[in-house]
Amino acid sequence: MASGVDKVATHMLASQKEISRYGGDNCDEDLAVLEELNYLRSPLTFTHLLGNRIDYLENDKSCIWSSNPDASMTPSYLMANANDDMVDWSGVDQTAICSDYVMTSGRHYAKFYIDTSSNTSTISMFRFFYSKMGIMRPISSDLKDAGAGWSQFNPICTSWFHDFLENKTDAWGKSDIHTCLYYDYDGTAERSNWDQEPENSHREIPWDEMEGYSCFQNGKVGQIGLLLDLDEGTLSVYKDGKRLGIMMRGLTGEYCWVLSVLAQGHGCPHQQNVRIERAPIPTTDTDKTFRPVHRRTCECAIVENSDEQGFIIPW
Repeated sequence: MASGVDKVATHMLASQKEISRYGGDNCDEDLAVLEELNYLRSPLTFTHLLGNRIDYLENDKSCIWSSNPDASMTPSYLMANANDDMVDWSGVDQTAICSDYVMTSGRHYAKFYIDTSSNTSTISMFRFFYSKMGIMRPISSDLKDAGAGWSQFNPICTSWFHDFLENKTDAWGKSDIHTCLYYDYDGTAERSNWDQEPENSHREIPWDEMEGYSCFQNGKVGQIGLLLDLDEGTLSVYKDGKRLGIMMRGLTGEYCWVLSVLAQGHGCPHQQNVRIERAPIPTTDTDKTFRPVHRRTCECAIVENSDEQGFIIPW
């Protein structure tokens, strides 16, 4: 019976054409095929959260949120004082990594649901919450547990890159693109080769057909799909179900999904969050799994948007 199940699972794996770190078309790993199939279909989760302003939304490891701990820096206050040089616009990058899903070959597709602006009949307001999603090299557990410095980790710019490069393996391949992120604000591609000098490491790259959300999403939850094709060495972007194009080429070796967020505003977790989800690989220029999603209301959001604060700006 077990051999028959394995044959069915093997056939299903071949039809899925999804490859995990445990195998693929040329898999010779001593791992039960059925276990691998289950792994491939399990939900994507953020297994490591790096920072002191990031947490899971309602204990859901597929969704993270972040907020400025300064309660006076509400999105409505920041919007009302946008031209005031005295306002503190600083933020701290927070990072979420899908460490347990390492991609080595084949095609992989993940969708990111971005909830970063509020909208009611009288209010349309940017949450001052910025997100960048994409891929990065896997980092060993001993580095992730190295200490307090990880609270300010940024996959594009950090002073610990020499530690990462010391752990480089042949599995990274020949590409020096160790991080590649899509910036949801303007759609630019950001890449890093993890050089210790920031001017040599970080590059913001405009690309054909790039498109972001700017400040407002018209009350809807933005959906960014990223298609990583390690056979072709490309990373393509789908925005709200429409394929924008290839954002990056020349990718080789191991990668995992990563998300970097920066929250300037103090606000409701239900309106400052990003969710990751595994989805079927699109076969056309349209993501057939796209469905418009409207944000839900909650008690904290109602209080935050009340007139009692005195900062509401009608749009």
